[in-house]
Amino acid sequence: MEPKGTVIPNKIEDYRLLLDQVNLDYGGISQGFSEGYYKTDFMTDDFIITDISASRMLQEKLEMFTWNDNIYNNDREDPDWQRLYSQIYVTNIVLEEIMETSGDADVKAQLVGEAKVHRALAYFALANMHGLHYNPATAANNLAVPLRLGTDLENVDLSRASVQEIYALIIADIESAIEDLPETPKDNSFKHRPSKISAYTLLARIYLYMTEYEKSRDAANSALAINSTLKDYNLFTERSFFGNVIVYDLNRGYDDDEIIWLKASGNRFTTLIASNELYDLFEPNDLRSSRFGPTFDLTFIPDFESYALGAYLINGYKGSGFTVPEILLMRAECNVRLGQTSLAVNDLNTLREKRFATDAYTPITSTAQNEVLELVKRERRMELAGNGLRFFDIKRYNEFDNANITLTRTLNGKNFTLAPGSNNWAIPIGQKYILQNPEMGQNIRD
Repeated sequence: MEPKGTVIPNKIEDYRLLLDQVNLDYGGISQGFSEGYYKTDFMTDDFIITDISASRMLQEKLEMFTWNDNIYNNDREDPDWQRLYSQIYVTNIVLEEIMETSGDADVKAQLVGEAKVHRALAYFALANMHGLHYNPATAANNLAVPLRLGTDLENVDLSRASVQEIYALIIADIESAIEDLPETPKDNSFKHRPSKISAYTLLARIYLYMTEYEKSRDAANSALAINSTLKDYNLFTERSFFGNVIVYDLNRGYDDDEIIWLKASGNRFTTLIASNELYDLFEPNDLRSSRFGPTFDLTFIPDFESYALGAYLINGYKGSGFTVPEILLMRAECNVRLGQTSLAVNDLNTLREKRFATDAYTPITSTAQNEVLELVKRERRMELAGNGLRFFDIKRYNEFDNANITLTRTLNGKNFTLAPGSNNWAIPIGQKYILQNPEMGQNIRD
């Protein structure tokens, strides 16, 4: 007997509904597949919390901002952890059960492919938040998060898998899924579904983080062969917002051809105040700076003159999905690291000329490899600001490029530092989960 009020999936349509759980109208908190992580919004050098804005923040966000050893108390859920493992649980239901149902074999194969790619992205986020950055010399020994490949909730060992094990699963999931996925979602209203282009993009991202630059470039090329659309920012309509004029609707959603896989931050309604370091990167006539509105015009952050991610507030959500610009910048980075500097410069100019005011753009002409690599990193930081990758990028730059990036904070008269090589780049796991599953263990803290 089917429990009253509960749907027990037993046909293809039920599994399709499971994977189509999304919530982009943001009428409430959802654990659907449209949402991603947000802790890293508060942990990088892109956004700041001031003494003034801190008074309006939840305590847990201040703990994120200062890299505290205990972000979530013993009775608190970690929303990122809960959301991502909920997604993993649903994908495991699909992977365990769907092939036993009757129906079209191709449809079932596509749903299996979608489930694997969803699971791969969830594990990518969890491993990069709670583990140290992947390094082939240390990945087998560095612990990340528990690896759940089934739905059994009893007598389960939740010891954490290594970073290497997590990355191996991610790659295997993506590579086994690509063949059964459509090139793109069937129309814009289904951009929450994984497709070949989003799978290639995730694969390019994984290989980039592993320093497998040829493989990353190959995956990026495969993605761009499907869609290389870039929007011209000169065509966006300007809209007045709290007395400011900002470029409207830059975090667009389903109807944006640049977005290939739609995800949104779980932290939708908090104002992100840009650091001076980030805001000052934008050159004159770079229209992307219009995403940020002066905070002194926002009545809930009085008497503080800086810049907030204004489009975030207008649209009610912050996009954190996969886009054509990210693919282009991954290819550019791989090319310059592989010595193909001129190809990297071509990709930079292709993107940037769509971001500057008409007739105001001067093309990049440098042929110096180190200089072009720094330009790619700078462009990546500006273009992808607020999408959750900057924290991970700093970790990999410190790991492989000797970038020696130290993050510093001053809040309420106290100074905080996150230094290169610190164990604290691996975000602590919620105390509630460790109390429930002692075998999980906590990350080593400095």
